[in-house]
Amino acid sequence: MRSELPYHIFRLKKALARQLPGEVAHRLMLPQGRELQPLVISDTILQSSVLMLLFPEKGTLNTCLIRRPSTMRNHGGQLAFPGGRYETLDISLEQTALRESFEEIGTDKGQIELIGELTPLYVQVSNFTIHPFIGWCDHVPAFRIDKQEVEELFKIPIIKFVQHSSPYLQNVNTIYGQLEVPGFFIDNLFIWGATAMIVAEFNEVYKSEFFKCPKAE
Repeated sequence: MRSELPYHIFRLKKALARQLPGEVAHRLMLPQGRELQPLVISDTILQSSVLMLLFPEKGTLNTCLIRRPSTMRNHGGQLAFPGGRYETLDISLEQTALRESFEEIGTDKGQIELIGELTPLYVQVSNFTIHPFIGWCDHVPAFRIDKQEVEELFKIPIIKFVQHSSPYLQNVNTIYGQLEVPGFFIDNLFIWGATAMIVAEFNEVYKSEFFKCPKAE
């Protein structure tokens, strides 16, 4: 793994170390009737991690999303970042994100630099707290998906995320019936739920660093 990060990633790393927008950004994409915090804090809440992996391709900064198999009980058919449940053998939640990414899409943790993390968020429907981590790989990973956990993988330029500022309401089918939820379309893919909330916060962090308004003289 190369020791030096490109200047763009270096600036993003600094931005992720500042105060994060957290709940303010999450609420932009929170489905109606859902809570951002559990009513009672207890050890029955499950912990999980996801990895938003950044990599260069065709001169632009990209990330990847996966589609969960429709046969999954929770979040079946939804778009997500690679990730999953914390296991007792994991050294840390960061390790969970790297392990799950390797298991699901074949990424090599030895080629990934973790540059920061976003605000954890609670997913009421599955009783999970998700810890989102941001990783950097200086080349396009050799993706290899596990068909048991991943139906498809999509590579998406980051700029397509940050170009979206307002949520789009869409009807989706869930295990509780059809719901109208906020989200956004990227290349005909509708992103909603926890994934949209993670992207919403990333967008705010990214824009605060790279889309700053010039100061008045």
